[in-house]
Amino acid sequence: MLLTKKVLGKSENVKLDSVYETAAIHKCPICKEPIGTIITTWFGTRLYPRACRCRREALKAQRIRDKNLEKQIRLNQVISNSLMNNKSRKFTLDNWDHSIANENLFKVAKNYIDKFPKMKEDNNGILLHGSAGNGKTYFSACIANALMEKLVPVICVGAIGLTERISQGKRNWGNDSIFTVLNTLENADLLIIDDLGTEEDTKWTRSMIYQIIEKRNSMNLPLIVTTNISLEELQSRYDDRTYSRLLGMCNFLKNNWQDIRRLKGEEKSNRFLEELFQGGY
Repeated sequence: MLLTKKVLGKSENVKLDSVYETAAIHKCPICKEPIGTIITTWFGTRLYPRACRCRREALKAQRIRDKNLEKQIRLNQVISNSLMNNKSRKFTLDNWDHSIANENLFKVAKNYIDKFPKMKEDNNGILLHGSAGNGKTYFSACIANALMEKLVPVICVGAIGLTERISQGKRNWGNDSIFTVLNTLENADLLIIDDLGTEEDTKWTRSMIYQIIEKRNSMNLPLIVTTNISLEELQSRYDDRTYSRLLGMCNFLKNNWQDIRRLKGEEKSNRFLEELFQGGY
């Protein structure tokens, strides 16, 4: 193992042309780097395997995938993706209804997914506000599903579910469970809180929301929030500290789109009546 690490460690710095011109060493057909290296020891000169650039990149990518998978498992053990039910799993950009949904919102979601490494590095979050039923939850679930498909650790949870999970833990196991949840959320590269403002409005829940947001801010980890309440209500309800953190972490976007749920409900009712009364009375 020590010798292998030594070989891999040297593999990026060795001058390839001078070392390999004296031996017939195979090269990777893709990156063209040699897949062997010559090492001289007290026992003679021998040819050993060497990781080419392709192999090194593949190993690095696998380590990242394994690490992210471990993070997601730890997250799921403490707090589940409560919004990611069977229905929400179908909320994807491929299933986006371009005939009635907001195209600008579609572009924001797609670009955020495509550029997530940069979004994470810069701690760029989103606060999406607007009236109910206009696609905010679908938007956030699209981002969550796409990133989880890439093995990015994500928690997508409703504000009610999140605060109730913390409250339940506190009742069962005391205050230590609060810190367990808060610390576990650090494993999420992206935290999505849906329907902020629908949770019970108490001093305790407001404190929990602040601690969650502040924890993300201190760890420089992005946050997406959706809410139906106005920015004035948001600032009034959660005080200046919480609102200030959100301003610093999130790009505020207003969705003025039509009520998609109402439109789909009307379409469903019309289809139901057509099928029910097909052929007359």
